[in-house]
Amino acid sequence: MKKVLASVFALALLLLVAPVANAASVSITVSEPSHREIDGAFIDDELTALLSYGGRLGQLVFNPPRGSRTWFIDPQLIEEVTAMTSEYVLVGGEKGVGEDVAKNWLNQLTAITRGEQINALPFGSPSAYWISKLSPTKSEFYLSYGAKRLTALLNRQVNQLPDYPKTTYPKLNNSTITAYKKAQQVLALNSAYMTEVEVEKFQGQSASVLHPRLESNTRTILTLDLLSSSYALSQKIRLAPGRFTVTSTKQKLPITLVNDFPNPAKISIRVETLNGKVLVGSVPDQVVSGKSKVQAMIPVEVVTSGQSTLVVKIYSEKNKQLGNPKFYPVTLKVISPIATWVTTGGAIVLFISALIQSFRRIKKKRERVADE
Repeated sequence: MKKVLASVFALALLLLVAPVANAASVSITVSEPSHREIDGAFIDDELTALLSYGGRLGQLVFNPPRGSRTWFIDPQLIEEVTAMTSEYVLVGGEKGVGEDVAKNWLNQLTAITRGEQINALPFGSPSAYWISKLSPTKSEFYLSYGAKRLTALLNRQVNQLPDYPKTTYPKLNNSTITAYKKAQQVLALNSAYMTEVEVEKFQGQSASVLHPRLESNTRTILTLDLLSSSYALSQKIRLAPGRFTVTSTKQKLPITLVNDFPNPAKISIRVETLNGKVLVGSVPDQVVSGKSKVQAMIPVEVVTSGQSTLVVKIYSEKNKQLGNPKFYPVTLKVISPIATWVTTGGAIVLFISALIQSFRRIKKKRERVADE
């Protein structure tokens, strides 16, 4: 009898434990290509439908698979959904309509993942292949930044992946490759003048164009935005436009240096001219504080009246050119001592030449008379 009871007890215990032991391990990936430009404007409102109960992203949190779940979440998506929870605008100024949907989705995500393991995907889920080709030194950045941002956004500890998920890589056209490379060059050149947050944000968002599932038309939009944003970043340290009229032989012409970055910048200035009508002296290096502007003076000396152009370039402490050269038209309304000296010298030469010619004619005439 005791053996029978023991067998029944063991069978009952086995039946009770079996569902737990056999609970399937389930991996859930929550990722979506970016729907925003770098400045934060949404290029469309498609996330509203995706986040709703019946949408692809909605089903992941409102009706997730049963089992022992492990979540793989892209922090860039969470950033975009978080941005939707207050008033947001689309490109063109139209207001977004997904505020309530975004709030419900985030609340459900927080509730359903409580007590479950979350792994942070690389920020923006860029293609591992293209990151390794275009910026291999940044591979670790997207992994660590993904974990950093997701921890802050969800306000809980998450795991950092040791490597990128295995995915097929997209075929990229030359414009997308060029845009990403240009963004890296501009960031490397200007990062010293930016805050750490600004550097990380631009670096992270620049990889949106490398998402494997990005549709071609959306990739084109984001590529153009990346080029535009890179150009805007490159112009934050710049020369203000201007033109000059010079009425004195020697004069100093003021040019304005602008620094829209938060950190100070030490700038060297080099000036050339498009013709020889004006000579240019050297300009001392300038230190421009963050969010400010300074005026530098270019010493010039007029050679002759007319029109000329100053070509001004600015360089960083590492001797790297910042921004584009600035062209300053110059009107020269003065006869300089140099020009006077040249003119007088020319007149003297002509006068001496005339005297020599006269002397020769007189000599020849005398020689003819003597012969007769």
